Amino acid sequence: MTPKPETRASGQTAAQETTEEESKELDTLVTDRDEQLPEERDKQWRTPGFSRMRTDWRGEDKFVIQQVKQVVDGRIRRDFDEAYRILFAIYELVREPAITPSGEILMDGHGLPVWKRDEHGLYIEDYSKLLTRETEHFLFALTTRLVFWQEAAADAWSEAMFAKAQWEERFSIGFDTATRGTTDAHRTANAKIESREERYYAVMLASYSRKADALCKSLELLAQRLKDYLTT
Repeated sequence: MTPKPETRASGQTAAQETTEEESKELDTLVTDRDEQLPEERDKQWRTPGFSRMRTDWRGEDKFVIQQVKQVVDGRIRRDFDEAYRILFAIYELVREPAITPSGEILMDGHGLPVWKRDEHGLYIEDYSKLLTRETEHFLFALTTRLVFWQEAAADAWSEAMFAKAQWEERFSIGFDTATRGTTDAHRTANAKIESREERYYAVMLASYSRKADALCKSLELLAQRLKDYLTT
């Protein structure tokens, strides 16, 4: 018969306590959206090694990170395709496309125009080109679809939470299946190795969730700006 895990003073097993501690950083990424991200908090630290820190990913790690960004960006583009279509319809009216030396419009990796920027790196825009009728059309298009985009962002958050729960469960299993008699540090190390794929996947979905949420907030602000433009 499998021995029952020892319960500590907190009422939890060692696996539960350790999983909860390891979960805090990912919990911040997924749920505490108004708090600082770890990299934002790191900027406040002042240590001798700060000036010698790495400023980029190494070797294959950089390639993997680029792949993850491409996966997240590609999914955002697919899931919120209509939102991007509306945005680019506005851009086509108020911005100027960049031109290649041969006179063709320069396109990005998604097959969309690259827009001209000024000497400060800001997009060259003229919103006076938006007529009242066009502005009303874009405003209604945004406001009538926001509810569906917000639902999609909420679905992304739910998926990230399920991935987090799956990682926590795999971590706990890895902790409990470690060799009996070893220290909590060794069992934690084993749990991290056993659950690393689930953790990375959960972090990726957290990234997607935050990006979807940020897009919805930007669309809300754009709708408000168009409304203000109509009433001025």
